[in-house]
Amino acid sequence: MKENYMKKFLWVLPAAVLLAGFYNGHLLDERVQFLLKTLKLSENEAKQTIFSGISYPSFDFPHVRELKGIALNDRTSQVDVIGKYVKEFTKSDDFKKRYTEYRETKKPSPPEKPKTMEETKKADKENLKNSLEEMKNSRASAPADQKSYFDDSIKYLEEQLKSIDDPNNPMYTAEMDSYIQQGYQQQLEQHNKDLAEWETKYPANNPNVMIKNCLKEFLDKTNNVDFNAKTAIDDKGRTLFVKQDYEGKDNLWKLCFRAGKETTESARKFAQSWLGELK
Repeated sequence: MKENYMKKFLWVLPAAVLLAGFYNGHLLDERVQFLLKTLKLSENEAKQTIFSGISYPSFDFPHVRELKGIALNDRTSQVDVIGKYVKEFTKSDDFKKRYTEYRETKKPSPPEKPKTMEETKKADKENLKNSLEEMKNSRASAPADQKSYFDDSIKYLEEQLKSIDDPNNPMYTAEMDSYIQQGYQQQLEQHNKDLAEWETKYPANNPNVMIKNCLKEFLDKTNNVDFNAKTAIDDKGRTLFVKQDYEGKDNLWKLCFRAGKETTESARKFAQSWLGELK
């Protein structure tokens, strides 16, 4: 049963190591070309998957079933080979450009500056006037037996319009202006905190923090894989873990189990080494 899972091998390094390595747009190794061919991936698809895997981070990639074509005894060595190539891709201008663009998509948007109550009053008044005019025009063009249907709405809009200029209306006071401005200042303070957090998480021209987070998450999630877990075939022909708790594990945990202990440890060793370099 374990052997069957091994035949469903999936690379278990972060998505940066899961796929193929590129540098300055050129394939670096015939073994990478072979892997791409096996996975039925184009160069552009591989690049995008690598970047998406690191930035998300995600530990999935397309054409998983095609990995069965990689020999069992070749998988451990391929982790190191492909990992080194992917490291080179993360140093390329292509990767840095993608990072800069992605970084901007994560930048917090500032709160919209609120209108003053005088501006709000003017806009509300204009909207009510337009609505009232439209209602009166609709009444004028309606059949005689339907005109009365509009009377209550017209009366309500006229009352609303009149109340806007009422000095006792609490909606358009200086006090209300003060409350709104206080709320806006609180939003600005939170925005500045979010902006500082963004700068820390996505520093300009430096994707290493993002890469480190991906590697750390991979190492955390693959720290306790039970490679001795037993599996069985259920009545629907599905291969499931005998221990029910393991069925609740995430996909990466299960994929590491299928990849096997040697391959997973090789991937973890590479991730730890890379993480050490980034520190």
